[in-house]
Amino acid sequence: MTIHTDHPTTALDRRAPDSGERFPESIPRAAVQRVLDNDRRREVLRCLLAEDGPLEVRTLVARIADAETDATSVTPLLERRQRVHVSLCRTHLPLLEDHRILSYDRVRGLVSPGATLSAFESLLDVGALERPVGARLD
Repeated sequence: MTIHTDHPTTALDRRAPDSGERFPESIPRAAVQRVLDNDRRREVLRCLLAEDGPLEVRTLVARIADAETDATSVTPLLERRQRVHVSLCRTHLPLLEDHRILSYDRVRGLVSPGATLSAFESLLDVGALERPVGARLD
């Protein structure tokens, strides 16, 4: 593996190779890295891990849009939420569903934990599972 010093390290990179933690065989390392390389996808995972069951897409959109809100932003709330909704529904949720990390019911507008979601818990910042309202995403 080539180490690129210009790329930030992630939790996946910082894990000790002999830590005993095993990632599900069904998700290649490159796919895990792709999932964790995006702020919105990480936040989706955090929100699902913090919930006990399914989460409405509109609730997820509101949480992510609020977390991305900048005090100096002039973009109206509705427009921000529309942008987040489009990116989640067209890009992020389908990708996460493809890897069985979540289940996305487009008709009912629900996102449920998938078979491999729990494996990501150790890769995410556990202290950030429940972010305060208005907290910025990294």
